[in-house]
Amino acid sequence: MLSFRNVLAGAAIAISASVSIYAFQPTPVDACLHPPREFKIPVKADAQKGLIFFSDGYQETVIRPGYKLDTEGMKVKNDAVEGFTTIAWLIPTPSLPDNYKEAEATMFGKLEEFTKPEEDMGLNSARGAEADSDKLEKQGTEFLEEVVVGDYKIQPIKASGELGVLELKGWLKDNGFGEPTDKALRHYTDAGHYWLAVKLHNPKGLPANGEVKPLQIGFKTDKPVYPLRIYEGGGTFDLEMWVISDREVDTEKSKAFGLQTVEQRDPMMRQTNRKTKFADLPEDVRKIADDTKGLARLKKGDLHIYRFFATGINDAIKLSEWKSDLTFEFKTVNETKRD
Repeated sequence: MLSFRNVLAGAAIAISASVSIYAFQPTPVDACLHPPREFKIPVKADAQKGLIFFSDGYQETVIRPGYKLDTEGMKVKNDAVEGFTTIAWLIPTPSLPDNYKEAEATMFGKLEEFTKPEEDMGLNSARGAEADSDKLEKQGTEFLEEVVVGDYKIQPIKASGELGVLELKGWLKDNGFGEPTDKALRHYTDAGHYWLAVKLHNPKGLPANGEVKPLQIGFKTDKPVYPLRIYEGGGTFDLEMWVISDREVDTEKSKAFGLQTVEQRDPMMRQTNRKTKFADLPEDVRKIADDTKGLARLKKGDLHIYRFFATGINDAIKLSEWKSDLTFEFKTVNETKRD
């Protein structure tokens, strides 16, 4: 196990990720978005998009960070902005991921079309593997093997105890990830989460509209989870996300987090394809779970897809008041029968 000092001494260990976006220090920023130090144009928050595939205690998560730039006065070639080459953010996960991929850039567009709202004409829409609970006996930070997929470089980190929080906080600041709040850091560290320090880098420049290839990670968890509390204390942003499982989500409980389905936003509308089969999903979406053993059961029988919207995170939706991260509960068998 590497000590914190050894890691710092060992030249530039790259970056980490936890789903709030941090990057390379003081320039005009919104919602904790940071471009490279030399890049002086404001980077503004845009709607973040996320997808969860969940079954039998295993989850594949796809995340596309939300940002946008005003390109006036900037050099743009093939939608790549000169000088805007890097963004970094943190993603806490309840167990160490065993799968990392770069998802298709078109995936969320295909999912939006597949679950588009339509006027409701009176139609009815119709294994718990335990999370990795390894606890480090010693306090401090452990830097695990770095992972590179496509334009993403990911440094997994495990922090334990008060010393781990302090070391992690210092490392994040020194390596361009900003300064998450102590409250958020302690929440995830006390729960035994791993940290993914993620760096998205393209020397030709990143697109001004945020249309980058999403990052996909797979890990064990006892219930579907999406890392939002890490954004506590940042700017305001929106979230659009999907949950796909072979079980029905209790959407009344997800409302407590400020999330709404199509039907909850507008009772006159309904989501298309709320119930479907794996083979009927768009190809780019199927790829997420196609070769994942932990999700094999999703290929048999019915699937349930939920499209959620959250507006005004850190404004109307106050992350600082949350006692847990964003999780999803399933209906019991009796509740499902009653519906």
